[in-house]
Amino acid sequence: MSLWLIIGIPLLFLLGLFLNAIKDMKQLEKQLPKYKDKIKEVPKEDDEEDK
Repeated sequence: MSLWLIIGIPLLFLLGLFLNAIKDMKQLEKQLPKYKDKIKEVPKEDDEEDK
């Protein structure tokens, strides 16, 4: 019985974190179009030239 608790409780915790991250990601996707005009493109840096 205690083995199931040792294995099950951390798995439930990780599952909860995963589901919470998915929920937050969906909420963020809904909010992003509002701020699309405020986003500016970051110029790419060529790291290959430094080598």
